[in-house]
Amino acid sequence: MTKVLYIAGWGRSGTTIVDNILNAYKGVFSVGELVYLWTWGLRLGRRCGCGVALPECELWRAILRTAYGERPPPPSEVLAMQRQAIRVRATPGLLRGRTSPAADAYRRVLEPLYPAIADVTGADLIIDSSKSPAAAAMLDRLDGVEGYLVHMVRDPRAVAHSWGRPTIQLNGPQPGLMRQQGPLLSTARWLAWNFLSERVGARNPGRFRRLRYEDFAVRPRETVEDLLAFTGTGAVDAPFLGEHTVVLPINHTVSGNPGRFRSGELDIRPDDRWRVDGARSHRAIATAVALPLLRRYGYSVRPPHRADHELRGSTRR
Repeated sequence: MTKVLYIAGWGRSGTTIVDNILNAYKGVFSVGELVYLWTWGLRLGRRCGCGVALPECELWRAILRTAYGERPPPPSEVLAMQRQAIRVRATPGLLRGRTSPAADAYRRVLEPLYPAIADVTGADLIIDSSKSPAAAAMLDRLDGVEGYLVHMVRDPRAVAHSWGRPTIQLNGPQPGLMRQQGPLLSTARWLAWNFLSERVGARNPGRFRRLRYEDFAVRPRETVEDLLAFTGTGAVDAPFLGEHTVVLPINHTVSGNPGRFRSGELDIRPDDRWRVDGARSHRAIATAVALPLLRRYGYSVRPPHRADHELRGSTRR
């Protein structure tokens, strides 16, 4: 059986940094957001975490050969399957056991891929931070895969602040800006993706954990090694120099936050800039929209305000 730890949740919740740290342990290999392998990676030729265009990455070429021989599925065909089978709105149907020709075809594409990744890399645990709850719901349908789910959440006001500020996109041949979202859209999606991720986890509670970004940022090493223990994987060759400082190697992630390209020493601290940056009206909108799940995840309706000097030294997500 191939062990896969899938990280679900809405974007800008800290999934990439957790993913990259896990990847730094011996016997663990992160694919980043595998759901984008066929589109951003193989179709558009965006960069692997190692820096080269993904179709030219020797590791991914070996993985694809191992999984599919000399004839991998055409990216356009896989994209058509994904559009029907793993859109977010398909999650409830997948959880109820509904199948469709597209879902069955996509399952057949995935089944040889995870074992091939483990075979080529020699990893005992594969990390997939695709985030999509529908893609997470597919894991239990794959023969030969033992899936674990961690549902990562972050204060929706911090998430809205992150989506609202300009962020450089490093995937393509030329740097550009990632798409921005306003607080209403960002938080509506935060609500939907987190609710559905919970439902996926409820199907197999013994293999489900919830992780708040805020708790991770306070105790990063302890939190990450708890996740490894959760999957039955040893914390071998820890990359930490202390509780908060980690040394990240170059990775081979398919997609993710631009932080996936960062390697070397990184100091991890809580990022609370959202408490003083940006418009108060944006924080109010995010609070109102997220109210159904806000307290459930331990977030206050009226978060304490912090002065600028208290925020100095906070790391980026």
